[in-house]
Amino acid sequence: MKIFKHTYWKELSFLVMLLSFCLLSQAQNTLVLNGGITVLNGGTAGTPVYLVVNESNTAGITRLNGGGHIHSENQYNFVKWISGTGIGNYVIPFGVGGNATDYIPFTFNKTTAGNSDLDMSTWATNQQNIPHAGISNVGAVTSMTGLADSVVSALDRFWDIRSSATADLTFSYLGVENTTASPTDTVKAQHWNGTSWDVQAGPGNLGIVAGVGTVGPIPGQSTFSPWILSVIPTCPTAAISYANTPFCTNDVTTQNVTFSGGLGGGYSSTPAGLTLDALTGDIIPNTSTAGTYTVTYTIALTATCPEFTVDAIVTINPIATTNDVATICEGTTILLGGVMQTTAGFYNDTLQTTLGCDSIIITELIVNPVDTIISTASICLGEDTLLGGVLQTTAGTYYDIFQSTLGCDSVVETTLSINLLPIVVASSDDTICPGEITNISATGGTNYTWDNGLGSGQNQPVNPLVTTVYTVTGTDANNCSNTDNVEITVELGTIADAGIDQEICIDEVSFGLNGNIPLIAGESGLWTILNSGILIDPLLSSATGSGLLLGENVFVWTISNAACPPSSASVTINVIDCEPSALLIPNVFTPNEDGFNDFFTVDGIGLESVEGEIFNRWGQKMFSWNNVNGGWDGRTTSGSEAPDGTYFFIITAKGVDGTEYFEKGTFSLIR
Repeated sequence: MKIFKHTYWKELSFLVMLLSFCLLSQAQNTLVLNGGITVLNGGTAGTPVYLVVNESNTAGITRLNGGGHIHSENQYNFVKWISGTGIGNYVIPFGVGGNATDYIPFTFNKTTAGNSDLDMSTWATNQQNIPHAGISNVGAVTSMTGLADSVVSALDRFWDIRSSATADLTFSYLGVENTTASPTDTVKAQHWNGTSWDVQAGPGNLGIVAGVGTVGPIPGQSTFSPWILSVIPTCPTAAISYANTPFCTNDVTTQNVTFSGGLGGGYSSTPAGLTLDALTGDIIPNTSTAGTYTVTYTIALTATCPEFTVDAIVTINPIATTNDVATICEGTTILLGGVMQTTAGFYNDTLQTTLGCDSIIITELIVNPVDTIISTASICLGEDTLLGGVLQTTAGTYYDIFQSTLGCDSVVETTLSINLLPIVVASSDDTICPGEITNISATGGTNYTWDNGLGSGQNQPVNPLVTTVYTVTGTDANNCSNTDNVEITVELGTIADAGIDQEICIDEVSFGLNGNIPLIAGESGLWTILNSGILIDPLLSSATGSGLLLGENVFVWTISNAACPPSSASVTINVIDCEPSALLIPNVFTPNEDGFNDFFTVDGIGLESVEGEIFNRWGQKMFSWNNVNGGWDGRTTSGSEAPDGTYFFIITAKGVDGTEYFEKGTFSLIR
């Protein structure tokens, strides 16, 4: 608990002090004043002084007929009234010094029943309101501007109020503290929010310059921290308006402002474009630019009154001129300029817009013609085309009516002609022997297409296996087509087939041939030997024989008849060595250039492929090859001699008999 320092004026008698003490004792925690003055002194921001009244009743501080007050006069000399949940008028009997008439009570009419306390201090200032309020529950007062101006508007006193309740506030002040520019005007209260002054709160009371003045009650306040009292001067106001707005840009009449209020101001407008008399507020529509303007009447600030402005909105609507285009078809009419028009030209119509101003529409009339289009068409004999709404097959003139892109009728007159079909003639029929090639062709067109997969072209080489009829379609320059046929007859005969190639081992004693049998009576066949071998009966299609040499041996089977040239085909019998393959890898070689064992190479029987890789004992590759006859000469890839020692090999090989080999191992190099 804080320790309070009370200093009592020397003029007070001990009897008064004793009476006050007795009354205080009888009322438990009630502070009773009856002529005594309680002085709070020495409070600082770090160590504030508190006079604590621990009595929730509104009579916790009682001022008797003898008077008395509490002298605070420092922001940090607080009266702390523990009001609990009670409501009602909590009156703190502040006063100044030892003069009993300088009594300026503060009334906190608590209207909420929540549990809350009231901390309160007040102090007089000089005309500049110094000392300002320091840090409270908000930031310290840093400026005295606007209606809180410290010289012009603010009274010379602060109140620091701290509470969580809602209350109606009534302030008292000494008349000598009202040094404002208009001290007898209305006085209201203003609250510091930590960064700026809030707007004035009221209702207010007329100010005084002598005795004690009162401001309030100010209802429903719940924001507490530093407060001041400030004067609302009686300042001039005005009202302006324009009776006939909006106006039109063709209005030449000067439009007067309707004015009431304080004189001495001037007129201005935004944005630019309005013809405005700055002294009278009159405007001239026809010299103004169409648009919406804000006309402002301004009374300049004075030492006691802020600048006053009032606005009126003025709209200048344009005379709308619209350019339009209308089109009609030849022979039709349209209403323009109040008359039905049929001739191209420009016509004016005057209307009133939704804005109340004239709107002139200038219309350009375009008269589109009704078109007649001459056209020709042709079709091939036997075809049809849609003309005159019907499929036509006969030459003549036909008419169709459409709508043109301009929206008018368009008559299309079409002359139809019939083109004859071309006379397409294929080449003469022909007879060929099996396997022969003959040429077929056609005339009578400009382009030709053949069936049976031949494609396009006037001439086509063909070699059918059986008698075939070919159809050609010829197309002329009019894109008309006709067809003709040519038949190619294939003479009876057998095409020789010697069978499929064979592969046998050299140790096989005999072999057999498999030619096809002649199918036509009178045909005969004959085998001819081109290399080695002996046939038992070369006239048989399935002849057998022996005596073949190693390698490829070719036999030709020929079928002959009386009508066509002989037909021949060949077959190859490949004789191979069928001995099993083998892989031999040496374990040492001596690359000393003595002509003996100078290469590390792979030997074997019947090898088809060999791949080899040589590594030293550190895993570095020394050499590789990829052929049956490859090998290593004992030198590095740079050509220098590899040192004696042990080396590693990886060999991959394949034999002609299909055997695959994969070998790893070591060998020695000795020079």
